[in-house]
Amino acid sequence: MKRAVALVGIISALTLSAQANIVDFDNDPGAGYQYYFPGGANQIVLDDVGRADPNGVPIKQINIAFYNANSSPVDATLYVYDATGAGGSVGNLLYTATIQNIPNGLFQLQFGTPNIGGGQQNLWIGLAASAANAGMVLSPTPYPTVGTSQDVFAWDDDGNGIIDTNDYFFFGGNPVANFAIEVLAVPEPASMVALGAGLAGLLGLRRRARQ
Repeated sequence: MKRAVALVGIISALTLSAQANIVDFDNDPGAGYQYYFPGGANQIVLDDVGRADPNGVPIKQINIAFYNANSSPVDATLYVYDATGAGGSVGNLLYTATIQNIPNGLFQLQFGTPNIGGGQQNLWIGLAASAANAGMVLSPTPYPTVGTSQDVFAWDDDGNGIIDTNDYFFFGGNPVANFAIEVLAVPEPASMVALGAGLAGLLGLRRRARQ
């Protein structure tokens, strides 16, 4: 009986682990932002994101620090691209979603995603705001604590809806142009395998107890 109780406790812990988020990229310090980048109305601004997991487990949620300097609300549209372009540049659009009516001020926008990005470590993630004077925020500690990001970004400054070859920029100075982006992933399959093994062990103990 004690073994069964202990196994139930292990299974409960595994279940909680399986439901928890994995921080796969984190450049969002939560406070102390130093500047926002007003890309322009409906102009996409993207940052390069190198996720910590080289296998690229599916993404569950993307959080982005956003500032609206307008007195009226704005909409913000998330864009996630893979890095299959030449030399790792912006490739295929993986996902887009919009949060509407964001008031004046600083916010962390939280976009739930349909488990995108499976098998992809390198991505381009960013936003377009529906009005000027609103955009993503730079982190005061420019290098991510989880994952990697370079001092480069893509900006559709001509507003044609496409990241052209001349739409890439390298700051090479201070502040380093890494935006406050956080990527949360779903649990790795290994967690689910361990959970299944635990359940099988519990069923085995129940069968032995009945005998």
